[in-house]
Amino acid sequence: MTVEDQPGFAEPNPADDIESDKVNLKNLEKPLLGGDVAEKQNGSGDLRLQEFVDKGKGLFSDPKLGTAGRACITCHKDPTVDLGGKIQTYPKFSKVAKTIINDVCQVNLCLTKPMKGQALNHDDERMTALIAFLKSLASAE
Repeated sequence: MTVEDQPGFAEPNPADDIESDKVNLKNLEKPLLGGDVAEKQNGSGDLRLQEFVDKGKGLFSDPKLGTAGRACITCHKDPTVDLGGKIQTYPKFSKVAKTIINDVCQVNLCLTKPMKGQALNHDDERMTALIAFLKSLASAE
């Protein structure tokens, strides 16, 4: 049986292709940098990233992310020692989730289990800030 004979196979449709002149690349960078390509090129992207790291550091100590009166720092008292470099190891198998998870899923496990909070979407600025802070810990060692 060839690929074309398999159920669900559809011939490629040229109309489905993205026309390169209609793609706005600035939108692709906003979730990560919170700015446009020009900011990245002139160096202010580094400043914007530092703002996210600083915001993430604040959120790491904020018990309002959950309803249990706990913050990330409640369990991870010294984030550099406890977590430095660990976020870079994702995706990996989680014993708690019993499957392969990424960094966003791991943060959400902490938010929803011990902190009894709501999971954050991957593109939520708070999630971006927390991940930026956690990734910054590896270079702080």
